[in-house]
Amino acid sequence: MSKPEFVYMTLIAAPPEQVWKGLTTAEFTRQYWHNTRVRSDFKPGCKIEFLNEDDNIVVLGEILRADHPNELAYTWQFTGDSAAADDPPSRVTFTLEEIKVGTRLTIVHDQLEEGSLTATMISGGWAHVIAGLKTLLETGEAVDFTAPEESDCPGRQSVANG
Repeated sequence: MSKPEFVYMTLIAAPPEQVWKGLTTAEFTRQYWHNTRVRSDFKPGCKIEFLNEDDNIVVLGEILRADHPNELAYTWQFTGDSAAADDPPSRVTFTLEEIKVGTRLTIVHDQLEEGSLTATMISGGWAHVIAGLKTLLETGEAVDFTAPEESDCPGRQSVANG
């Protein structure tokens, strides 16, 4: 049985150096990444942590590769959710390719355990994170794409609300 893998690609009208900064700088991540701040030395073997507003670590990992500003890979484990904390670590890889108008950003989240809560949680979460990063870098404005949306149909919940 194969393990689930999620692959996302977007084009961002910003150079790879700026996209790298958006992925690796706490002042940026807290604006678009579920209000968490990234913390790491971004060297292979070093820790990477995502901290919430209360300074609790919600995601913990280890830097696997850091080829500034072309590729960043690290392990991923939800430590802030007790139900997902026992899931085995998975891997996230960001590939940044310079294109004429900016950067092609590809995100691969793999090595996930079939049926794990982590796989369920990230299956929809990355689209919000990527949209937030793209919007922030292109417009300078942070948008919380995880905020619940109102439904156009009375009595029906929106997809964002479940």
